[in-house]
Amino acid sequence: MKDGAPSFVADAGSPLHQGQPSITPQETTGDVPRERAVPRTRRFAFINALRGYAVLFVITAHTGTAFAELPYPLKRLTNFGWNGVQLFFLMSCVTLLMSWRSEETDGRASALDFYVRRMFRISPMYYLAALFYFLVEPPPTGFDLKQLLAALAFVNAWHPALAPTVLDRWNVVPGGWSISVEFMFYFMFPLMAALVRSMRAALLFCGLAVLAGCVVNPVMEQALRDNYSTTAVQNFLYFWFPNQISVFALGTVLYFILLWVQANPLSWISAALRRHSAAIICACLGACAISTALPFPERLPFSFPLLIPTFLVASLIFVVIVAAMATSPRSPFVNRFACELGKVSFSAYLFHFAVLHELPRLLPILFDTDATGWRAIFSCFALWLATVSTTYGLSAITFHTVEDPMIRMGRRLLRLRRKNDRIATAGQAS
Repeated sequence: MKDGAPSFVADAGSPLHQGQPSITPQETTGDVPRERAVPRTRRFAFINALRGYAVLFVITAHTGTAFAELPYPLKRLTNFGWNGVQLFFLMSCVTLLMSWRSEETDGRASALDFYVRRMFRISPMYYLAALFYFLVEPPPTGFDLKQLLAALAFVNAWHPALAPTVLDRWNVVPGGWSISVEFMFYFMFPLMAALVRSMRAALLFCGLAVLAGCVVNPVMEQALRDNYSTTAVQNFLYFWFPNQISVFALGTVLYFILLWVQANPLSWISAALRRHSAAIICACLGACAISTALPFPERLPFSFPLLIPTFLVASLIFVVIVAAMATSPRSPFVNRFACELGKVSFSAYLFHFAVLHELPRLLPILFDTDATGWRAIFSCFALWLATVSTTYGLSAITFHTVEDPMIRMGRRLLRLRRKNDRIATAGQAS
């Protein structure tokens, strides 16, 4: 999602915040250190870095899933990687709001332009992935036109019958449920951007989103339980948009947090985030690890006692991590490896499934998914390293040959449309 998902959710290299104050303030007077006056590209490197970490989370989760006998504590830690999708969602909301506000400042904000950019950003690579998986791993249940159309129209996470992660159906694109959720957010984004223009509005949106999930999930569970298994219903209710919209809503709160931090560089909060970013991020990662041992529910509504779902726990922790990385662009966590992986994270998200599937088949001795004990730990780590490196190499190729050219084509079409509009307007005026 890029510029808005999975990266798979914001345009890599796009002018995210032109016309607005930068997330990391420039050199000022007082106690603000001079080192913060860093180049623009460095100030926004944290965005790609976070996408890189998001895809690393996801790869970690799926690698752990491949080892049935992985020691339980490590299994719980790898399972937390599922929440990398929520980090993608958060960064999608933040980067889209940055771009939209910049375009508003320039008088160029347009819902039509937004949808065109999203389609050129996501669809080409997604459709290519659908063709790739159909050719290399033909659907075991046979071709299903309804399933294909649902996936290509990005509505495959709206009903258990269309959700391949829930039932034994053709999975047109592995992980495609998150793309469906992302596209639903795209659909509502222009309206949301018009209405959510302050921290108060963002908090209200967040509260309403959580309330909606708490109300709609039980209603849908009641409607589906007679026709689908309990496991299928529970899984579906986790994946679908009404359960995940609260993460995007939290992204609006994060956006205004970042604006406040940049506008108040001398506050103690900004100073703490800037001076102790590495320690804060490490503490947050520790909190992530601890949360895996606690009995948080998997979806809305809240359980009793009032425990919020795991994906919201992770999202709240990610908010702090994002704020720390945005405020301290020279943080060791904003490094070249993470940034380069983040740049190609959409392709990496789509194709790491195939890499994880094929590597154990090619080298079963090294990547023994049936191993136990220490051998399972070693094999898991080896497979993780091999998957990350192989996925990055393949994704760099698809980014430069498919993603980036299609992004540029979309931009050229929009520039041509604006030019034609100006010519038509000038003709009418004359």
